[in-house]
Amino acid sequence: MTGVFNDSYAATYDTVYAEKNYAAECKAVGSLIARFGRGEIREMLDLGCGTGRHAVIFAGNGLEVTGIDQSEAMVARARDRAAQMKLAANPKFLSGDIRKFSATSPFDVAAMNFNVIGYMTSNDDALGALGAARKNLRQNGLLIADFWYGPAVVTDPPGENTREFDSGDVRIVRSSSGVHLPDQQCCEITVKVTRLQGDRVPDETQETHRVRYFFPLELELMLRVSGFQLMALTGFPDIDAPASAGRWAAAMVAVAV
Repeated sequence: MTGVFNDSYAATYDTVYAEKNYAAECKAVGSLIARFGRGEIREMLDLGCGTGRHAVIFAGNGLEVTGIDQSEAMVARARDRAAQMKLAANPKFLSGDIRKFSATSPFDVAAMNFNVIGYMTSNDDALGALGAARKNLRQNGLLIADFWYGPAVVTDPPGENTREFDSGDVRIVRSSSGVHLPDQQCCEITVKVTRLQGDRVPDETQETHRVRYFFPLELELMLRVSGFQLMALTGFPDIDAPASAGRWAAAMVAVAV
């Protein structure tokens, strides 16, 4: 993940994803917790929390949330968001590597939202993240993660996309182009974010994100060697639909054993 989510990208992140339905995604995660949770679910670890959009919703729903992200710029925005919302129990946000994080006491549930697991592009990284999640969960705790579903990516590889957003007197243009790397089971997505103010271009940033996709059998094996039992693969955020070759977004639910 080195070199992505820099300060300039983080500054426009929430505007670019303003239309993303965070509430629906949190509702889906909450439903999976209700369906598969064992015992009281009170404390959540949000691994790769970004700017805290999911975390504040979970906290508003009564969970005690600790978020961790490698990008200090994203964590700073998450802290600002939580402070402005003045929740009864504000989430706690930390800067750090999710593969190495170690809490002083175990959590009831760990979440990897917005395809965080996809940024673990090597087996060592993926197993490191899953192993750290297990270490920070109590026995029978839950791990819930959304991810890119391999059969869907192979069926419909990435292409090009451009979207525009208004932010006050500034117009933001986000363009992306994807390259499928099947031998590495990844896509390289180059994202350029341009801020336009009239005819001026006050800021422009470009990042290349290498993102992995996963297949069911490898996920089951990775989870098993990391101390989990895979409980379900579903569509996402429509968790009543199965993961399918017709849609990239899927979710996995695993229990710590």
